[in-house]
Amino acid sequence: MSYFIKLGLTITTAIVLSGCASGLGGGNVSPQQESALGAQQERQVLSKVRLIRSGRLYNAVRNVGSRIARVSGRPDFRWRYHLVNNPRQANAFVLPGGKVFVYSGLFKYASNEAELAAVVGHEVAHALRSHGVKGAARKQKAGLIGALLQVGMGVAGVNPQTAQQVNQVYGQGATLGYIRPYSRQNETEADSIGLMLMAKAGYDPRAALRFWAKFGRQGQRVPEYLSTHPAPASRIANIRRLMPQALALYKKSRYARRR
Repeated sequence: MSYFIKLGLTITTAIVLSGCASGLGGGNVSPQQESALGAQQERQVLSKVRLIRSGRLYNAVRNVGSRIARVSGRPDFRWRYHLVNNPRQANAFVLPGGKVFVYSGLFKYASNEAELAAVVGHEVAHALRSHGVKGAARKQKAGLIGALLQVGMGVAGVNPQTAQQVNQVYGQGATLGYIRPYSRQNETEADSIGLMLMAKAGYDPRAALRFWAKFGRQGQRVPEYLSTHPAPASRIANIRRLMPQALALYKKSRYARRR
């Protein structure tokens, strides 16, 4: 058997054997396990950040969060919303089970509650679709394939220099072709679901266009295929495409009808 055939079979075997990883992490995690994981991670985060627990921004986060939670369709989630005192960081994230953290620096771009709702809806959507747990499982699977590939090359007698080069190529390929496209897909899905959530909660979905346009102008951008997030233009185009549906939900919202 030639060297390259042996190497090809090694790579194929690693990919096939990695099928055993499909049940790890994401697919078989129950809602109870996911909630427990989120609560554990929440405690870890809270031990490392300073929170804002009163004032206008705090009230905005709590108000927006409670309204979106009510239309999320997941009353079993123990939704919690935290405002992190970090004016330099424009960020937000969610932990499994509905633990949302908003950084105070985000208010440089969110001028009102409707624009904040675009962010909170996005994060709630991540929690609803279990993106964090599923993404971790995907990275775990990619790592297992890499480990099996390394073992297989050792068994096949591949010289260390070539094995290192193959591992580097695999790592880059897994990141660009497997992990980051999945992450961009999740971000687009969170934008789409989040837009509908904010509309159901009575926030004008057109505010999402204003927020993401402002947010997209910050910093330098790498090409979309290198990023974990869609390019600002792609994000805006997706939101515009869904706007008629979101506006219809907004007009039916019980919150909007009160105005």
